Amino acid sequence: RERARGGEAVVSTQSTGNLTSDKMKDITKFLSKVALDRAVSPIRAITTYLLSLPPEKDVISLAGGMPAPKTFPFKNMNIELHNGQKIHVGGSDMAAALQYGKTCGSDSLLQFWEGMLEDLIQPYPSDDRKMMVTNGAEFGSYLALSALVNPGESILVASPIYSPNMLKAQSMNADLVSIPEDPVVGGLCPRQLRHILEGWPTGKPKPKLLMLCPTGSNPSGANIPEPSRQEIYNIACTHDLLILEDDPYYFINYGPKLRSFLSYDVEGRVIRFDSLSKVLCPGLRLGFTTAPSALVNVMEKHQSVSVLNTCPVSQAIALSYFQHVGVPGLVAHASSIAGYYRSQRDAIISALDKHMSDLGTWIVPQAGMFVWVKLNGITDSSALATQAMDNGVCFVPGNAFVTTGTSPYIRLAFSLVEEGQVEEAILRLAQVIRAHLADV
Repeated sequence: RERARGGEAVVSTQSTGNLTSDKMKDITKFLSKVALDRAVSPIRAITTYLLSLPPEKDVISLAGGMPAPKTFPFKNMNIELHNGQKIHVGGSDMAAALQYGKTCGSDSLLQFWEGMLEDLIQPYPSDDRKMMVTNGAEFGSYLALSALVNPGESILVASPIYSPNMLKAQSMNADLVSIPEDPVVGGLCPRQLRHILEGWPTGKPKPKLLMLCPTGSNPSGANIPEPSRQEIYNIACTHDLLILEDDPYYFINYGPKLRSFLSYDVEGRVIRFDSLSKVLCPGLRLGFTTAPSALVNVMEKHQSVSVLNTCPVSQAIALSYFQHVGVPGLVAHASSIAGYYRSQRDAIISALDKHMSDLGTWIVPQAGMFVWVKLNGITDSSALATQAMDNGVCFVPGNAFVTTGTSPYIRLAFSLVEEGQVEEAILRLAQVIRAHLADV
C-alpha cells in the first residue's frame, strides 16, 4: 500500500499473487449475533452428504427424508427457445431436478457461473471465496444482511436506494445513512462517502457495511465510473467496510462492461450478488452470491432452515440453457437484451425531451430499465400518483427510494412499454403534472 489523501489507503490491484486465507479480512468480526448463534441443520448436513456421494458408493440410506423418485409423475422436460432450438432435460439431470438439492446449489451450475465470472468479471484471485445459488439475488442480499446486521447498527447506502433493499435493512432495525449520487458523473459519490465517514460522530459505532448498485442503479439508471469504484474500494479499506455489490443490471449496460468491485478486492471485502432475472427471466428466481467463505457458510445455514435449497427445477432449466449456448452465447444474448432496452430508453428520452422539458430534469440512464425524473415545482411526487392513474398512466413516486421524507422525483420504467405507447404515456403524464401545477 501507499498512503494518500491524508492517510487514506490506496490499494493496488496490480499484484499477481492470490488473496490467500491468511490475507483475507476476518469476516467473523462482521457477523451478527444471530449469525454467530445459528446452528447447522443436522438433517440438511446428512442430505448434503448423501447428495455428494458418487454413484458407485455403496451406502444404504435410512437417514434422508427424501420422497421416492418412483412416485414422481414427471419424466423429462423439453424447452423450446425463441430461435426454434430445443433443450432437453432428462435422465440423471431430471432426477436431480425433481429431488431436494444441496443447500448451496447445483455443483454444475455453480461451476458454470464461476467460470463465467472468471471470463467476464475477472475477480481478484482468492482461495477463500465461495459461491452459492439463492432464490433470486433478493434473497441472497437478505441472507447476507441477516448475517451481518445487528439491531441499531448503521449501514451506508446509496441515495436513491432500491426500495426492497431499504426495507430489508429497516426490518432488521438498521440505521440507514444515505450517500448521495454524484450529480456530474453519476453513481454513489466517493467524496460524500469519505466526508460522512471522516466526520462520523465520536463515540458512535462506525458503519461496517456499504450497500450499492454499481451498474444501472435502480432507480437512477446511473453507473459508478471505474475511477470512482477504485476510490470507493480504497475508502472501504481505510474505514474497514464490507461492500455489498448488488449488480442485477451488469448485463444491461449500454456501454462497455465496467469492472466489478470483486476485481479490486485485494482484501476480501466484497460480497457480490448476481441475478438471472434480467438476463434469462425472473420466474426462475435464481441468483448467485459470491463472498468470503465464512459468510457464505453462515448464509447456507440460514437457507437450510428457511427454503432448504433453491428450486432445483429452475437450476436445471438455467444450466441446460447455459450448457446449450456457453459463455459466448450468454454474452451474445445479453448484448441483444441491452440493445433492446437501449432502444426503449432512447424512445422515452425522446418523448420526455419533446413533452416535459419544462416540467422536470433527468439524466439519460446508462444501464437498466428506468429514468429518474426530478419534477419542477413539486416537492412530493406521491401527490400525483392517484391523478396519474385516473389519467391512464402510472409511475413510482420518489419517496419509495429515499430513507426518510418526501421526494420530487418519479421513477419511469420503460421495459414493458410498447414502442407506440411511449409518447402517449409521457403525454398523459405531462397533462397530469401541468394540471397539478395549475392548481397549486
